Amino acid sequence: MPAVRGGRRRGESPPDFLTMAIRYLARAERSASQVEQYVQGKGASRAQGQGVVRELERRGYLDDQAYATRWAESRLLRRPMGRERLKLELLGRGFEDPVAERALHSAYRSISEQELACRALEGRMTMRPLQWVRFLRQRGFDDDTIQQVTQVDLETGLDEL
Repeated sequence: MPAVRGGRRRGESPPDFLTMAIRYLARAERSASQVEQYVQGKGASRAQGQGVVRELERRGYLDDQAYATRWAESRLLRRPMGRERLKLELLGRGFEDPVAERALHSAYRSISEQELACRALEGRMTMRPLQWVRFLRQRGFDDDTIQQVTQVDLETGLDEL
């Protein structure tokens, strides 16, 4: 049979984007933006993708805030990092800025960045202080936290190392 508009053959029913999205969520937890991109990749229009997301949220299958908070907290346990780095990772996963901010607030509520920086340095005591500074900067810690944890004066101390 020849294909008609939308790549379907005559007599075929239109794709069930909601079912596709539910199966996608069954494999792993996803953000609303990830689900919307997925169904659009399967041929849904932007409006259809947004409709699928609204329906999944209505059914309780999709909750960006709860997912972002759980993801941020577990990410900090596995890989201690600074607030800005974690925020970039949340935004990169498709969470909106207000959702990411609330998740950060929750994730950093019970632990300080100084504590996390110390945890990040565990097992790295053979490194030189300059390497500690570089490592902590890569992990997204701010200069105040790095200075407190490493006791290196970042204004003048790096020249002497």
